[in-house]
Amino acid sequence: MNALTDKFREVSLAIIPIVVSILLLHFFVVPMETEIVYRFLIGSVLIMIGMPLFLLGVDISIERIGEDMSQSLIQTNKMKIVMVGSFIFGFIISVAEPDLHILAQQVSAVTNNLIPQMTLVITVSLGIGLMIALGMYRILKSIRLNRFITIVYGLIFVLALFNSGDFLAIAFDASGSTTGSITVPFMLALAGGASAITRSGLEEDTDSFGLLGIASTGAILGVLIMGMISPNSNLAGNIPVDTVQSSGVIGTFLDQIPLTAKDSFLSLIPVLILFYILNAISLKKTKRQLIRINIGLVYTIIGLILFLTGVNAGFMDASRSVGYLLSETKGNIWVIVVGVIFGVLTIPAEPSVHVLTDQIEDETAGAIKARTVMFSLAIGVGLAVGLSILRIVIPALELWHILLPGMAIALILSYFVPDIFVGIAFDSGGVAAGTMTATFILPFAQGVAESNPSANVLTDGFGVIALVAMTPLITVQAMGLLYRVQTKKDTRAGKEGRYE
Repeated sequence: MNALTDKFREVSLAIIPIVVSILLLHFFVVPMETEIVYRFLIGSVLIMIGMPLFLLGVDISIERIGEDMSQSLIQTNKMKIVMVGSFIFGFIISVAEPDLHILAQQVSAVTNNLIPQMTLVITVSLGIGLMIALGMYRILKSIRLNRFITIVYGLIFVLALFNSGDFLAIAFDASGSTTGSITVPFMLALAGGASAITRSGLEEDTDSFGLLGIASTGAILGVLIMGMISPNSNLAGNIPVDTVQSSGVIGTFLDQIPLTAKDSFLSLIPVLILFYILNAISLKKTKRQLIRINIGLVYTIIGLILFLTGVNAGFMDASRSVGYLLSETKGNIWVIVVGVIFGVLTIPAEPSVHVLTDQIEDETAGAIKARTVMFSLAIGVGLAVGLSILRIVIPALELWHILLPGMAIALILSYFVPDIFVGIAFDSGGVAAGTMTATFILPFAQGVAESNPSANVLTDGFGVIALVAMTPLITVQAMGLLYRVQTKKDTRAGKEGRYE
């Protein structure tokens, strides 16, 4: 109960600023439909109840399952089994990821089903499974993360030359949406289990991070390859800004709950089946341990249902309406400023961010504080959303104009900062572009694009997740650069003190 109370307090402090900002905009700047506001408030309450339950369940169950699966693979001492098993795990949890389905639904709607939902989900999941397998190979073979990630992004840049801007935006957005509520705790546990077995000391901490960033590149590669072979190289569409849904305030949530419950169960059942198969073969958990894991899974499912129902039925329409109305009535400055504020406020409300920052503090024995990482992510994402809105309102500014130099800077920084910050940075890029980004920031950008005559809601609206996933790579590594400089100063000061 104490742990649940602490998480409820933490989540409430994160959600309340978003609620206050939306209400202030509604009452004083851009009045929205009353029903949209009511749904937003109900959704906020569901999020404040659901997210603490989800986070507690992850602590008890998902992280433990991921570590056990990782250990069972590596203890076979057969690289082929580790690679194949990692591919299967990666594919299954990606297919089950709710965030990916949310993005795929929106892509299918905007492109008039030129890219079907399940086609995108399967393509992205295959890429992620492949890159998770290669990421585990990197850990076991002690390959430096910066060298590995440079090669992968070099391949991405080459493939990008043969793709249209439409597929480029979808590819990088998919990379952020794949690291969500289910995949983040599982992948972190998978990497942590592998590094704990194969390393010790500082190297173990270093290799505990980076797998999320590597997995995200699999989504990019998958979509870019699909774009090269697709007969539909140019995509177009629009997202109508609906005001009030016919089912009413309560009806909207009642309609959403069964769909969300089904998605939540489907997200966890494949992982649970794999776990029990491995438990029967090698893990041999005690009855008490299995009961604890099952209780954690119940918390996780209930929390996930409440959380996703809140964001899907309450947040998306309010965010899209604010973006549309601000752009239509108040002009570009208002839209950019509000976008930056939303970006900063969204990060503390992202469940995957809490999972990552808590593990960073645990793995580094408190040397890198969760709050410090959270602050750097918030600044980076705020900047990313501001740049995304700027790209929408300036027709000549394209996604690659920002993304290419940004990624180049991130890769260059990876050779000048401590390895652990490189891994944290690339993992942070994935978790920053999680559920709240897909259901709050993305609809806001789409609303702005829909109201702007010179914007394309597909290429301009969907690019926001790509930039949200990019900026933490720079901000977190910049923090690592400052850390290295300060460490050298402290070391120099210590030596001078001994000489005196």
